[in-house]
Amino acid sequence: MQRVRIKYTKDNPFIGHLDVVRLWERAIRRTEVPILYSEGFNPRQKISFGPPLPLGFTSECELLDLLLKENYSLGNLEEELNKSLPMGFKIISAKNVPLHFPSLSKSIKMTTYRCRVSEDISAIIKEILRKEKIIVNRQSKQIDIRPFIKDITQSDSFVFITAQCDEKGALKGQEIKDLFGDIESLSFRRTKFHF
Repeated sequence: MQRVRIKYTKDNPFIGHLDVVRLWERAIRRTEVPILYSEGFNPRQKISFGPPLPLGFTSECELLDLLLKENYSLGNLEEELNKSLPMGFKIISAKNVPLHFPSLSKSIKMTTYRCRVSEDISAIIKEILRKEKIIVNRQSKQIDIRPFIKDITQSDSFVFITAQCDEKGALKGQEIKDLFGDIESLSFRRTKFHF
């Protein structure tokens, strides 16, 4: 048995997480990759994904783990899967990880997003970080998302938002966008996971 961790780009911002899951399942079925399946009436491929990417965001660091029935060449795996993936998705790297390693959902603690802006918004960033609470509505309850915001910085035309992203909570995509009010942003991109 072999566990492979794949890092990939997602440059199509309008494909949701469930569609991404199905996309990978179909891509794997079109290859010779010896994926392991669950048992039972409806066997599923043993794939484990990192935290869902907010709709409308792109990424250069998405992660997934594959559990394979037997040892398989990482070079062949990358080549075969990249040929099966649609435009906007590309494997950056694949590496073996020990079977006993914690799942991605348990190991990832924070994530960093990059936002392109057309002006200096350092005053807005200071105001966000100065706040003790930022209350948002989620369904029928109010939540303070300020503890999820770990840092925000600006460098030239890019703003970097580092936020909690684990089983205890995470920022939603619209909440990240709403932090900056009416400031025009060209794109949001996930650039890094923190373990």
